[in-house]
Amino acid sequence: MNPALRSALRRLGWGLVFPLVDVHIVLVDALPDLIGYLLIVSALRRLGAGHEGVKAAIWLAVALALLSVAQLVFNASININQFATAPLAIHVYVQAAIILHGLLAYRIFQILYRIAGPIAPPPLKDAIVSRRNYYMAVFAAQLFFYPFLLNIDESWIMLLLALQLCFMLAEFLLIRLPFRMSRIRHKPPADRGENLASEPQ
Repeated sequence: MNPALRSALRRLGWGLVFPLVDVHIVLVDALPDLIGYLLIVSALRRLGAGHEGVKAAIWLAVALALLSVAQLVFNASININQFATAPLAIHVYVQAAIILHGLLAYRIFQILYRIAGPIAPPPLKDAIVSRRNYYMAVFAAQLFFYPFLLNIDESWIMLLLALQLCFMLAEFLLIRLPFRMSRIRHKPPADRGENLASEPQ
């Protein structure tokens, strides 16, 4: 793997950290999502348009960067205690960000698999597929249950908490992938007889 590709993968990994980690010092977000999405845009541009889906991923990251500007002006996040009382506009904002981020994550999984095809060992490629499937299952569950959670009593709040924990785990598993791929030093043996470019469904 050439140094430019290794650097882009690490930048992608660090960019994904920012939206996941929410650290506020007084009223200031120490790791603003805007910086994370700009890092992702930069990393995707370095990966190049030669990989299918890169352009769409870049546009999704740009849209999320624009959305995240609002968080620099006002607090657009919702915690467990504020979920039932938060204004509808905040819920719409949060759901829009979640949907765009989920679509971006799916594109990133596709890009990582295509990059991994000729250089990664089979266990790593299998990990990309399994983590993608887990991520999208949690993503779909969150989209399905979110509207119902607006109208149920507080006894169901644990369901929301469980979904958030599952989603955080899915994000962490995604973040690990570009860092793992950046440590690949050599191509796998060419005589394995495997189709490295085709992704299992």
